[in-house]
Amino acid sequence: MAAFCIYPSQKTNNSRLMQLVPAYFPSIGYMTELVAHPIHFTLLGNYQKQTYRNRCSIYGSNGKLDLIIPIEHNKEKTHQKDSEVKIKWDENWQKQHWKSLTSAYSSSPFFEFYEHELKEVLFSRTKTLAAYNLGLLACIYEWLDIEDELLFSDQYMALTPAEESIVNPKEASSRIFPKYVQVFDNKHGFIPNLSVLDLIFNLGPESYDYLDQMANPSPSVQ
Repeated sequence: MAAFCIYPSQKTNNSRLMQLVPAYFPSIGYMTELVAHPIHFTLLGNYQKQTYRNRCSIYGSNGKLDLIIPIEHNKEKTHQKDSEVKIKWDENWQKQHWKSLTSAYSSSPFFEFYEHELKEVLFSRTKTLAAYNLGLLACIYEWLDIEDELLFSDQYMALTPAEESIVNPKEASSRIFPKYVQVFDNKHGFIPNLSVLDLIFNLGPESYDYLDQMANPSPSVQ
């Protein structure tokens, strides 16, 4: 299981480490960044709506499907910090997301292998959205055999436009996503940069190799 550590903000080659906010079952592009280089997670910035902080995209029978976690809105604060945002547990969203995931991936090659742990972590409860997302990420690290620690920035630095774009569904990734077999690609074709769950359920143990090739592409595919 990945370790959670808070370290002073570090710099490499006279520039700060890339910063990311925790995301809900992160996209393949997001996970590629984690494989490509050291990352600092930050919870000190303002929460942004309509981002992958509380949503992910999977491949359903009708194409791309967004799963969204409902959050509690603080009427006393105009802006909440990422560390403060709480999930609305009184809505039955976990059951709905589980139904969507099983419908989308029960026939995929590796869903059954991860099903038990997926259900356990999906139905877990935490105080904040960030803590929930980090619990999911720790599980994904375990599935992918990533042994890196999860590093956290100890001081606030605003995300750059490039960093914010990684969790913005409206921003198309500049990376090239090699095709792999998806459950419904015979109906809707290949859909790139979905949640990493799509990759894991379809490629299983080969998922890390896919991310590594994305992170370190050969000159012919750059």
